[in-house]
Amino acid sequence: DLRQRIQDPDYIRRLARKLLLENSHRVTLVMTPDKELSAHRVEQEKTRLAAMKAAMSPAQMDAVINLAADLEQRQQQVDDASILPKVELSDVPGALPEPTCREIQDDAIKLTTYTQGTNGLVYQQVIAPLPQLDEEEQRVLPLYSHVLTEVGLADGDYQEAQNRQSATVGAINAMTSMRGAVDDEQAITANFVLSSKALARNARQQAQLMHDTLHTVRFDESDRIRDLVSQQRARREQSITGNGHSLAMTAASAGMSPLANLNHRLSGLAGIRQLRQLDEALRDHTALSDFCDLLAAVHGKVRATPLQLLAVGEQHSVDEVAGFAADLWSSGEQVAAMTDFSLAEVREPRREMWLTNTQVNFCASAYPTVPVGHSDAAALTVLGGFLRNGFLHRAIREQGGAYGGGASQDSSVAAFRFYSYRDPRLEETLNDFDAAIRWMLDHKHDYQALEEAILGVIGSLDKPSSPAGEAKQHFHNRLFGRTHEQRERFRQQVLDVSLDDLRRVSETYLLPEKASTAIITSNARAESSQALREELGLSVEEL
Repeated sequence: DLRQRIQDPDYIRRLARKLLLENSHRVTLVMTPDKELSAHRVEQEKTRLAAMKAAMSPAQMDAVINLAADLEQRQQQVDDASILPKVELSDVPGALPEPTCREIQDDAIKLTTYTQGTNGLVYQQVIAPLPQLDEEEQRVLPLYSHVLTEVGLADGDYQEAQNRQSATVGAINAMTSMRGAVDDEQAITANFVLSSKALARNARQQAQLMHDTLHTVRFDESDRIRDLVSQQRARREQSITGNGHSLAMTAASAGMSPLANLNHRLSGLAGIRQLRQLDEALRDHTALSDFCDLLAAVHGKVRATPLQLLAVGEQHSVDEVAGFAADLWSSGEQVAAMTDFSLAEVREPRREMWLTNTQVNFCASAYPTVPVGHSDAAALTVLGGFLRNGFLHRAIREQGGAYGGGASQDSSVAAFRFYSYRDPRLEETLNDFDAAIRWMLDHKHDYQALEEAILGVIGSLDKPSSPAGEAKQHFHNRLFGRTHEQRERFRQQVLDVSLDDLRRVSETYLLPEKASTAIITSNARAESSQALREELGLSVEEL
């Protein structure tokens, strides 16, 4: 029928070619999205399966039933892993080396340098504590960071700035970095970072470009900024089905801490909805002008905060940066007395169902737990891998049909999260999350499974990075109170986790009345899930 034909790209191309050949004037094809497409495809699939079932003989039906029973039995079977070579906890090194740095402090600015093998590259960063921002300024933070290096400098437009970047650096970008305190998820530290990398011979020009970006950036190229917002909107909307499990976890844990709440509002589902609304609003010239002024106001606050520098490279590179850094960055401008960035405390359950155009579902449940400095953080981190390996992978992926599923402890926001990825189910998956907790508490477990979970966590902690990456990670960890001693202590706590610890933290933190839930699904699936929405008290949110 016509509905099927217009979904065929080849048919559309043939139709367009025919129209162009038959008409001498320009032809414009206007296509509107079919909001019922997902439901229509589901009905088509149900019809196809019903026809297949009707055509099957009793013997064929028995064969399918037996095959399903054999598959379930195989999924429950425990393989003999002793025949394979393995890494044991005794193979894990007791400690890891710490990168060394040099700090240079003068009246102008503080410079921290790391001497690392970087194959002729030098990495420079400008770091400033993020000042206090009102709610409107907070909402534009991701866009401010993106726009900062994509517009013009001084008297030049954005194309001249990009040509200069291409001739000087391999990359330059701005970002905001935030974490909760080691011992209190409600206390937030936030920094603004302008980062770049370049060939060592361009180190001075690289630093000058960063200086000019911070001090001469212009936010009056309204058409360019409008395009950047639209590009970001398209990119974020396209990321929903590929990153839906992360978005669902962010939504489920949005009530766990101020940082979790901000992540949801800026880069989560609420942030995507807000970005879409902003993109539509910026069609109005007055709104666009006001938005550009808002970006400039945020930048003015960032510029007024005290700066420090980071340089990573080979010895001659960091020495060169140390030689010109003070002169370049001693602008003589008066640093204003600013209040550090902070957020209101949050600790509340969230239960939401987000509707979008998707043929699959993303489910998440979250429980309030503890920050990384708490003695239970290590056991909760191991518990995530233990539940994934022992129960969730089989129940959600192998038997449930989802592309993936698991659990993890996010100590930065003090939350333990369950998730499923590209999931054909809803209620059944949420039941599997609960069943995983009961499985942990009610069954006897092998030490080998615990050892595998611990090794998985240690593998992620000890995962090597590039020399420059390790230096930058060490620097920023220290800024947020994650000293090498604290990270070594957490690592040892992970190695010491026992099965009794896993049961204890499950009983203590994974309580049904504390659970928060977030689901990403389609309009059609939401209509058929009325009972689930009422049972869990889910509010419906439209993307």
